Amino acid sequence: QGTSNTSSSSSSPLGNNSGRKISSFSPTSLSSSTTNGGIPPIYPTTKTNALVLSPEEQQLFKLLHQVTKETDISSTLRVAGGWVRDKLLATAEFQKDIDKVNKPERLTSKYRRGDSSSSQKNQPSMGRQGTKVLMDKGNAPVDIDIALDDMLGREFADHLNEWLAEHGKETHSVGVVLKNPEKSKHLETATMKVGSFWIDFVNLRAEEYTQDSRIPDLMRIGTPDEDAFRRDLTINALFYNINNGQVEDWTGRGFEDLRRGIVATPLAPLTTLLDDPLRVLRSVRFAARLRFAMDDALVEAAKDERVREALAQKVSRERVGGEVDLMLRSLDPVGAMRLLCNLNLVSTVFPLESCLPEGLPSDHTADGGKIFSDGLTLLSTTHDHLCDCQLDPPIWCEAKRASKSLIFGVDETMLTKNDEARRLLWYAAFLKPLLDYSKLRQSQISPLKSSKRQGRKANRSVIQKLLVDELKRPTRDADAVKRIMKAADDFTRLINSGCDLSAMAILMSDVRVEYTAANGVGEDDITFSCSMDNQPVDSETETHPVWTHAMEFRLLCSKVLQRSNTMWRAALFLSLSEQLVTLDGEIDYAIEGDIVDEIHEEYRSGVLEKYNAFAAALQQMGLIGIWDQKPLIDGGEMKKILPNIPKGPVFREIMDEQENWLTTHPGGRKEILASHLKEVFPDYV
Repeated sequence: QGTSNTSSSSSSPLGNNSGRKISSFSPTSLSSSTTNGGIPPIYPTTKTNALVLSPEEQQLFKLLHQVTKETDISSTLRVAGGWVRDKLLATAEFQKDIDKVNKPERLTSKYRRGDSSSSQKNQPSMGRQGTKVLMDKGNAPVDIDIALDDMLGREFADHLNEWLAEHGKETHSVGVVLKNPEKSKHLETATMKVGSFWIDFVNLRAEEYTQDSRIPDLMRIGTPDEDAFRRDLTINALFYNINNGQVEDWTGRGFEDLRRGIVATPLAPLTTLLDDPLRVLRSVRFAARLRFAMDDALVEAAKDERVREALAQKVSRERVGGEVDLMLRSLDPVGAMRLLCNLNLVSTVFPLESCLPEGLPSDHTADGGKIFSDGLTLLSTTHDHLCDCQLDPPIWCEAKRASKSLIFGVDETMLTKNDEARRLLWYAAFLKPLLDYSKLRQSQISPLKSSKRQGRKANRSVIQKLLVDELKRPTRDADAVKRIMKAADDFTRLINSGCDLSAMAILMSDVRVEYTAANGVGEDDITFSCSMDNQPVDSETETHPVWTHAMEFRLLCSKVLQRSNTMWRAALFLSLSEQLVTLDGEIDYAIEGDIVDEIHEEYRSGVLEKYNAFAAALQQMGLIGIWDQKPLIDGGEMKKILPNIPKGPVFREIMDEQENWLTTHPGGRKEILASHLKEVFPDYV
């Protein structure tokens, strides 16, 4: 934990960079290098062991350092990039500094509210405004990039394995990733797993760009400062020197930007973004992931029309789509989409021209701004309500109740703990206004125009075209997003048609359908118990009006749940959020002050009560898992019961009737079902 004073000398591993300026992190201060007679030293006074290393990390770095010493390797090993950043952010001092800088304002708000001065009052938020955080993913990096300054990664990996073999230790297989500029692999990389870590041995590098490509025209092994300055952001340009235990800041800004919570580029922002326009999206992503603000100069550069043009021309749509997906996986997906809107990047990232139906008026792109603004509002409302439910879960979001309401052995994860479902929900919320706009405008196109294009591919929705064709996302993602949107509309129609009142009647009469499985598997082990007002009910014969009405509710809702499947929670949240957004737009703000707040809160509480009752009724009616309901009578048996079934769609009608009967007669017996089918289809007996 002591200090070390190091000056320029031929024995220094950085001796070939004399005259370069470097900052090193101290646990007690963040300082840049000092001068000595006008000449910056290579190393200022510094405290080592600035990072809090886990025992596994200590063991790994000790091994690597030992290999370099005992094999006479002159290379300086430096951990580069995100691992260093995240380890620093996990230290007590950086946590304290960030807490001081971070203001209790909201990135999800359209404008800043903390500064009442006229110059700042109506400025769009550019990040780090204290948005709600749904999940704290923590900082536990397991992938480590180690940069070498005088040999290829494969060479060092071979040296490492030779040393391990000589000392009777287990060697590790080495994978070599060859140069592939199209995939941003500009120099050869050696990959191996050591302990619990996946390590990429790479080279420090320097690069030069041509005007028409984001792929460097010249790539060579570089020096530490060249490698640092060619990186996208100062906070990603920090190194941990394994040889001496120092954290190095070659840009002179990385520590300070990390402490202040700023996303900035090492070089002039406009030059950096024009060289590789993908960096503008990476800047947005890191601002959202770390909840940092963007540097003012970077904001201005990101707004430059030349950057938008370069992003459209030089970056593949696959890379754009990958960055968008990472943004929506971040701690602050709302902040990421807001930055895209405020930086005027959203129409480049989400191009509408090729996705909207043919035959739209030529001025349809003028509506793009409102589409994305509405999408941002819906995304923000959805995200905020889910955060609220995590802090104060309604009854249908309580894990214990949810687990008791499952049927057919379905396993369910709460939305607040389901990263994949939330990611798809964020897509659905942000793009739902686009789908609604597309449907509206499509209805205005004459049937003659809309029928010109034929085929399954031509009939895909605007969401499928945007996600698959433009953002290059998997078809399964596009289908899941569309399923959430469709189910959200279905839930909205059910509630608006009175199913919320039916749900209240079910809860007040304590109507229940409960599922049990004696051994967990096998249809013979499945039993349903039905009750009303704490009295058992025979689902095959019960005719009480409340029970009959409850079964009608069960049938209607089962159709939506069968389509939405495990995404039903995401769809219901989206439906609710749309109602909350609509409510905000309907409040008459001609009345000012507390009266408006009281009216709004009253209406909002009413909407929440409706949806909470509806969701609780879905659980109480044993509908969660209904999508796994199997036919009681299969096709072969059905032909014996109804031997005169003609070929064609009639068979599907019969199987649908069986499904409906099973839904409204939970636990019903096969022989009663067979009698029912004979009554409904007497011509086929």
